[in-house]
Amino acid sequence: MRVIEAAGQTAGQRDDAARAPSGPDVISPAASPGEHQFASRLRDTLAARHALQAAHQQDARSADAETLHAARKAGGKHTVTYLASLLGDDWTLIRGYQNSYGGIGQILFSAHGVVAMTSLHLDATVHCHGDTWRAERFGHDGKLLGQTRLVDQAGRSPSTQLNQAADTLEQLLRSQGTQISVLRVVLLNHPRSRLEDHQRPAVQIFASPYDLARWLKELPKTLDRAGRRQIEHLLTPGEHDKA
Repeated sequence: MRVIEAAGQTAGQRDDAARAPSGPDVISPAASPGEHQFASRLRDTLAARHALQAAHQQDARSADAETLHAARKAGGKHTVTYLASLLGDDWTLIRGYQNSYGGIGQILFSAHGVVAMTSLHLDATVHCHGDTWRAERFGHDGKLLGQTRLVDQAGRSPSTQLNQAADTLEQLLRSQGTQISVLRVVLLNHPRSRLEDHQRPAVQIFASPYDLARWLKELPKTLDRAGRRQIEHLLTPGEHDKA
């Protein structure tokens, strides 16, 4: 398996902040001064409560996002090691690809097609309901130690973020003449990772690199040599400029 670093290009820009219009607070002009003061204190109390709740939610999301970031970073490193021993020279792995919806940890391609992949190194049991993910950590005695929502800073689960970035990649490839669907995979590659209670997953999920490699090798061949060469030139232009 060949490993190449992507140029880290972005495919366009996107405005993530959709702001709903809001009007000013309205108090009846007939209200008395006492009513004005009461309304003001009530607004201040509610605003303080909402601010405190928002701060707690932000702290929790930041902690969850840091857990997911660390799992992705370690997962990417281990994936290269595992797959290098499981896939042949006909496979290419690209690391570091970025577009307007974020990064794709690994892009794998061969005659068997193109796979966008997120790898997570989590010593945990992972649950997935559609695009809602969480991880549970257990002690050696089987006691639950804690659980984490698997979301990034934007509140996106691994499958949501991967699908958004993979959709953009697929559009880029098709705009350049490569009419192919990009497959999407989340790999749990910690030796003690477990996948339980997964319902209607929005991506393919594997809890073992060996299961992933077997699945990859069984995919039908859909990409010819010219298509593979075009994908490599498109996603890693800097490599060919050096040659």
